[in-house]
Formats: sequence, C-alpha cells, structure tokens
Amino acid sequence: MYNAARSVVDAMRHRSRLGETLALSALGRYLRRSGRGGVSELQHIAGELDVLSVVRPAVEAVLA
Repeated sequence: MYNAARSVVDAMRHRSRLGETLALSALGRYLRRSGRGGVSELQHIAGELDVLSVVRPAVEAVLA
C-alpha cells in the first residue's frame, strides 16, 4: 500500500526522471499538510528504501 509519505519518498528517489522541482514541491506540500510529525514517517520510509541521505537534507532545507 502506498501513502503520501511513500509517494514523496518515491518522488525524491526518482527526481532525476521526474524533475527536482516536482520532487521538492511534493515534499513541501507533504510537510505543510502533515507538519513536523510527518518527518519521522518520511525518514522511516526513506531509511527502508536506502535514500535517507537524499531525503534528510531536503527536509532540512524545506523546514529551514
């Protein structure tokens, strides 16, 4: 099953094909909707898919 967090992580994973702008836009919209509570879910999924090193800096940049 997919959820919003998994979709954002997938957008970040495939940002070279989808475009950096789309991936960051999806991340920003997700964080505005879910707040800081959604960060832990994103990091959990990103860790499972081995893209935490990509997602973590993007989350920090969007929240800054």
